[in-house]
Amino acid sequence: MKAIIPVAGIGTRLQPLTNKVPKVLVNVAGKPMLFHLIDEIVKNGRIDTVVLIIGYLGNLIIESVNKEYKNSGVKFEFIEQKEMLGLGHAVYHAKDFVGAEPVIIILGDTVFEFNLNSFISNEYSAIGVKDVEDTQRFGIVEAEDGFIKRMIEKPAPGVTESKSAIAGLYFIKNGSKLFEAVEYLMKNNIRTKNEYQLTDALMKLVSDGEKMVTFEIENWFDCGKPETLINTNTYILHRDWNYDQDYPYDSCTFIEPVYVGEGCILENSTIGPNAAISNGAVIKNSIVRNSLISENAEIIDAELDGTAVGTGETVKGIHGNEVIADGQIVSY
Repeated sequence: MKAIIPVAGIGTRLQPLTNKVPKVLVNVAGKPMLFHLIDEIVKNGRIDTVVLIIGYLGNLIIESVNKEYKNSGVKFEFIEQKEMLGLGHAVYHAKDFVGAEPVIIILGDTVFEFNLNSFISNEYSAIGVKDVEDTQRFGIVEAEDGFIKRMIEKPAPGVTESKSAIAGLYFIKNGSKLFEAVEYLMKNNIRTKNEYQLTDALMKLVSDGEKMVTFEIENWFDCGKPETLINTNTYILHRDWNYDQDYPYDSCTFIEPVYVGEGCILENSTIGPNAAISNGAVIKNSIVRNSLISENAEIIDAELDGTAVGTGETVKGIHGNEVIADGQIVSY
């Protein structure tokens, strides 16, 4: 079975954190958000090939994935989406690798908790959903007698009573039918918000008689904004924390949960709670809590709370609820 992961986006809402690093390589609780997803795929063992649709800073994604998963037993293919013409257009790039096989599509900038084996064992094509209150922010699914009847992209108030939001996780029983539906959109120039949308292609499948069901996702974490990135980091640290961990930093105090990567220098500081410190970071005479510190960043004489610091950035002074990267400080 093949998996398609679109990762071509710029990550505008996370700038300047994504000025030098693609969004899916931003660390969450100690590893890039994309790796949380790939780890589940590798562990499952039923997916033999992952097709990553790359774009912005795609060379960094190729380098990082090949280095991390060279001995994983899973094959990785990288295809460049040269024009940002929508999610349907991105997925279409994997046509030659999938054919008529069943295929799973997972958005690379989201962290999920779900049973992957159950999802890809569905009798029918399936879309991952999660109930939400603010339905106007999402694609919404309406189902009848267990089968999807309609999908509405960011519906206006009163358009639907359904609260089932599309969570960015799709299982299609026959890849060829999906690609034919996207081709139909492109040949007839059917766009939504000037893009070829995956939702429109899926509705074409349903209209053509494809039986499609919903699959309830246990948890769904958006990493697309600074505040949700910080919240997701906190959740995963608490979920995965090993409370028997030792820290070889005698002059520091740690308030768990905390993640500390390799090659870090920590002196005279209080770290945590809910702090993730990536490889090679330096922290001296500081307090760091509820924050993400990227690789090789330096935090000196600072107090950080709710802060995301970019790769190689130097921070001095008091900061909170900010993204600090590429020489910029942006409040959120």
